[in-house]
Amino acid sequence: MTQDDRSGSIFETRAEHLTRGQLESWTALSARERKVVAKLKGTGAKLLTGPRGSGKSTLMRLAYFQLLESKEALPVYVNYAKHLAIEPIFKIRPDATDLFRQWVIAKVVIGLREVASDANLDPAVAAGVRDLLEGSQNLIENLEVGVVPDSFGRVSPTQLISQINSFVSEAGRKRAVLLFDDAAHAFSAQQQREFFEIFRQLRTRTVAPKAAVYPGVTNYSANMHVGHDAEVLEAWYRADDPAYLETMQEVLTRRLPAQMREEFDGDRAELLNYLALASFGMPRSFLAMIQEVLEYDEDEGTHSPPTRRSADSAIEKNVSIVRTVFESTGEKIPRYLNLITEGRRLEDAFLGALQKFNSPKGIGQKIVTVGVRRPITKEFEQVIDLMAYAGIIRTLDSQSRGAGWVYERYEVHAGFVISSNALALGRNPAARDIVTSLLKRPAAGLVRGRPETFLGDGYRARCTLNLTPCNNCGAARVSEDAQFCMKCGKPLSDKSLYHEILQRPLSDLPIPEKKKSALAKTDLRSVQDVLLDVDYKELLRGHYIGAVWAKRIYSAAEEYVSV
Repeated sequence: MTQDDRSGSIFETRAEHLTRGQLESWTALSARERKVVAKLKGTGAKLLTGPRGSGKSTLMRLAYFQLLESKEALPVYVNYAKHLAIEPIFKIRPDATDLFRQWVIAKVVIGLREVASDANLDPAVAAGVRDLLEGSQNLIENLEVGVVPDSFGRVSPTQLISQINSFVSEAGRKRAVLLFDDAAHAFSAQQQREFFEIFRQLRTRTVAPKAAVYPGVTNYSANMHVGHDAEVLEAWYRADDPAYLETMQEVLTRRLPAQMREEFDGDRAELLNYLALASFGMPRSFLAMIQEVLEYDEDEGTHSPPTRRSADSAIEKNVSIVRTVFESTGEKIPRYLNLITEGRRLEDAFLGALQKFNSPKGIGQKIVTVGVRRPITKEFEQVIDLMAYAGIIRTLDSQSRGAGWVYERYEVHAGFVISSNALALGRNPAARDIVTSLLKRPAAGLVRGRPETFLGDGYRARCTLNLTPCNNCGAARVSEDAQFCMKCGKPLSDKSLYHEILQRPLSDLPIPEKKKSALAKTDLRSVQDVLLDVDYKELLRGHYIGAVWAKRIYSAAEEYVSV
């Protein structure tokens, strides 16, 4: 890889947009992450969990490339990021569930074709199922633009397993590993259950399915038991890992040219630790903040020395981005709107409780973990789940405190803790004091309370799904899955979530304000406008938007519609 190639994409964080060489040479793994990759390559079903930007795709892709070189297992990588594109079909087709199942299976078939190419298998392997491959490709392309073919060959999970085993045999391998990336994004609850029923059915002695999921918001089929049918793995660097700072430093050493990496030597070394901890173990956030403090222009290739002021600004911006991801979930999926409102209230309550607790404590005695005493109500858990999905909190193991009391523990995002001064270190604390407080905190320390302590006695009445009323009589829906109005009996219908998201303004995209201002001077107005600009012609008309940023903005729009 040349220096020019490297400098043009060093801050690209989406694994699917990196070449194999970039991914393998730029990724730093601790012993813990290496164990996760080993399990992804191994036998048995696995669920890889973590919020946006935590590195799930990176670990999946690394496992894929490593298995390509193995003579043991044949890897099949499938990305389901475009799942929302088939959502409109659910508004108009009674057989939508069956179509969804066929789409899921068709994506696996195409994954077989791709691994046949990547592993340099005999072309005759794929040629033997040419009709199946062509039919699957046609089905995917049609469904993702809202068209249902008049006829197509249906494939059952059993038939798919047979095809997978044929590929495995022809490739001279012993088994197959299915790597399902971006699985169970924000499929409807019914779609999620259907997906994981297929996932469960694909698990055999010779086929090991793995799926990347989000914490808290994934619904599994009635026949699938998490922990028994599939082991849960976590893709999320832990700040309490002794190797954490060393690993994050290695991330930069691998990615940045020497002259940029050296900007964090000497007196500025503490800034690197400061940003690493503020990222809350999220590689994407960490790299975004590093780019911000260096004021690195990917199109010009210029940068500036990092400062404490620029580090604080980068942390504030990252907190704003994470919070925007959380809040936009309610805008993109209106049924969650009330829960998102309560989530913001809970965020403030957690941070306020931490600040009050930490105020009299010295460095080395500060905490960032909240304990909520059981029983946890369904309503409170729904709010917590959405906060975990966005990465605002991290759910830890529960803790017993005697007298039969058990507390569910939630670690609050370190960037939010820093930004709100929840460590109570004074008005302008030194970066060193913040770093020390976050690293040397009591392992078992936590602020304790009940759900009512943080959300008030009436919170359960506020934690309701914001369901669209009946279009005919205006009566409220009785449940999310209701198909007919309980008052007038008319069929219930929703607007297409996908179509509404496509029309969202560009201000919703998680990109710098400077780039949003530049886009305002183009003819691009909605997320759909960006996605239609496939050759970046209109994007490149934006001031200070070159080829690199045009690609990143387009990528941000793609990820936005994947929910």
